[in-house]
Amino acid sequence: MIRATDIHTLDSFRRKTKTHVDRLQSTGRPEVLTVNGRPSVVVQDAAAFDAQMEKMETLEALAEAVAQADAGKGVDARRAVRKLIDELKIK
Repeated sequence: MIRATDIHTLDSFRRKTKTHVDRLQSTGRPEVLTVNGRPSVVVQDAAAFDAQMEKMETLEALAEAVAQADAGKGVDARRAVRKLIDELKIK
């Protein structure tokens, strides 16, 4: 969720880039930059972006797994664990 305190002008970002980057890194929250009073771009710390992408990839994988299960393509959990044990040669 974007807070009012996370909205800044592009000019402010240009003038005080280091201040903005420090805030982005310390809070992990993105900033919305405006041009002529309208939202134009969103900037975000790289670590926060990576974390967000990992969450999205996990959600996409879960959605795919649910779709496969709904289509009858799933494997019984016991069979899957037994197969892993056999493949890893665990006693």
